[in-house]
Amino acid sequence: MPVTKKSTTAAAAPSDGSPKKKRAKKKETAELDTLQSKKDALHKEFSKSQKTRKAYDGYLARARAFVKDITKERRLKEAKTPGWQNEDGLDTDLLEKALEGPPNKHSAAALELFITQKCVVEGCKKSTADGIHGAFADYWDNLGKGKYAGAYKLEEETGKVTGCPARAPEIEALMKCVKTKTLVKGEAATRRHAEAMAIEDIRKIVDWSKQQCSSKELAAGSPADRSALVRVQKHGFMRAFLASGYCLWTRNFELCQLQERDLTLDQRGPAPHCLPYIGIFLDNRKGWQSKQGWDGPLSSAYSVVSRNHYNIYEQPDTPEICMYTHLLAWRKLYQERINRPFEPDDYIFPYISPNGTIHPKKPMSHDLVQEQMNELASGAGVNKIFTTHCLRRGGSQYRFMFAPIGKRWSLSIIRWWGGWAEGEQVRVVDTLMRYLLDSLQSYESGHGDNLNPHRWELDKSFMGENDALKPATSAELRTLTSKLMTAISSSPPQPQHDCARSHAPNPLSSISNAVPQLTTIRTAASPSQVAASHLTSGQATTTSELSTNEARGTSSPLPLAGIVIPSVGKDHMSWRRAVDQWEVGDPAVHLVPLKDWPREHYTGCMRTMTGSTYAQRKLIAMEFQRLGRDNAVFMAEYPEYSNITKLLKAIRQKTGRTRRART
Repeated sequence: MPVTKKSTTAAAAPSDGSPKKKRAKKKETAELDTLQSKKDALHKEFSKSQKTRKAYDGYLARARAFVKDITKERRLKEAKTPGWQNEDGLDTDLLEKALEGPPNKHSAAALELFITQKCVVEGCKKSTADGIHGAFADYWDNLGKGKYAGAYKLEEETGKVTGCPARAPEIEALMKCVKTKTLVKGEAATRRHAEAMAIEDIRKIVDWSKQQCSSKELAAGSPADRSALVRVQKHGFMRAFLASGYCLWTRNFELCQLQERDLTLDQRGPAPHCLPYIGIFLDNRKGWQSKQGWDGPLSSAYSVVSRNHYNIYEQPDTPEICMYTHLLAWRKLYQERINRPFEPDDYIFPYISPNGTIHPKKPMSHDLVQEQMNELASGAGVNKIFTTHCLRRGGSQYRFMFAPIGKRWSLSIIRWWGGWAEGEQVRVVDTLMRYLLDSLQSYESGHGDNLNPHRWELDKSFMGENDALKPATSAELRTLTSKLMTAISSSPPQPQHDCARSHAPNPLSSISNAVPQLTTIRTAASPSQVAASHLTSGQATTTSELSTNEARGTSSPLPLAGIVIPSVGKDHMSWRRAVDQWEVGDPAVHLVPLKDWPREHYTGCMRTMTGSTYAQRKLIAMEFQRLGRDNAVFMAEYPEYSNITKLLKAIRQKTGRTRRART
């Protein structure tokens, strides 16, 4: 029987009669140039994050501009002094091309001069030198298919360069000098980090804040006058901001970017407790969006547990850092002031102008947040200057070291909650060392409290837990008994008749007041929990003075809620947006045309809030109408159109509408 040869080009039809599946068409092989260009594009896009690549490009551009300035100066000198011949041994033509394209014998010298200019003449810090060095190392390493990567070598006779000029010995020596200079100026490793805000610091700040604006006053909503409104908004805002940053471990500028779309309210935890919580999505945490390989959020059965999703529950044991309580209190006041439901792109911590106007679409500047943070700290008697990382570092240290025994978090939880990636082991270990272990080592090795007869033996166990778990000694019990008997004997005698006994003060109340003062009794609390809960006499005086001054001040009528004129920016088309606000408004921010505003929106109690801006918009719009509503004619008539301030001045001068001086 002859053997039939199976066809290699057509597949046999399936025996079940189903239609034959078509084989995927094989893509044609790309050309060599195409593959090379795609490989280069892939490397450029994914070898470094977008932020790093943008920073590197900036360093390269500024360095090349610097070299052009130097060579231009040298050529002018050569033209003025014909006999002058490069006394420093530098060839001007080669120096001009030293930082562009393949390196030459002056590339290392040019880079050295630029770093000197930035870090010595202009006073920039070591981070600038590191950025410049990294930018040019990356540039030359990837130039010419890696031809200039590796150790640097220069042949003096021929001027031939091999390797990367950024790794030249003179560059390495200069980088060490810049580092030493930074350390000499007091910015040693332990001082370069942001000062951590301890739980005691927040407790003092919040306690002082509640004296200035009680929780009852905050919950009551808008007060009766403007000065009180500004005060209530500031304290409500800052309490929510401090608690949120300390709970989420965010940098200040990250928290300023939190929006309404990032919150999920009225959530419930798993049964049987079903505790309420707020879902937080941290989309703007530094490094997450630009980190290569991040695949976005992952979901679970009842809640989102990806790296940037957090479930925030109430924390009754530490009310000063309870984000759940403070954030909801702030949102209630916030929504009342804007007089409308929240929209997805409203910022949770928006910009608040000095007169108390809230701008929901504009985030609060982290510089203003830090300014208010330092103001509250100063008022509470906390003599520290806090920076952008103070809440992130303080919150992580609290959960790792200073929380009560049994509530401290492991390093694994710390790494997850702080958003430190598992794949970057070197960077993670270095960061955790700086954030946690450096402070722990300093805490355990410090002996400045050695004269304290009841000091904790911090070097014997983690955070002195062995002292917390020891039973009380006989001497301590005798001291306790003595204190209790003294408190009982010092209490006033009580009436004996039954009728008065029911209304008599409890003699044990004096005992309870005396117990917190027993410094000789060992407790299970860690040293971080022994915090000052009362203000000093000086602080009390300051508080009373502030209250007196506020009472003496004249109250002003409360401004209308939700009446805001948005900024038009500072670019060349700002004037046109001013005209649009007058004529058509801005539906995106619920702004009706200013020409249709009722008089009470810009006069009376609103005069100092919207009156000036309203008049400016009207002046520009009226002049635009007078010139026939032609953009080209308007811009030709007023060359100052790109600057609103100068434009307003020019219009007033040309139309004779002089500005009245403020009273």
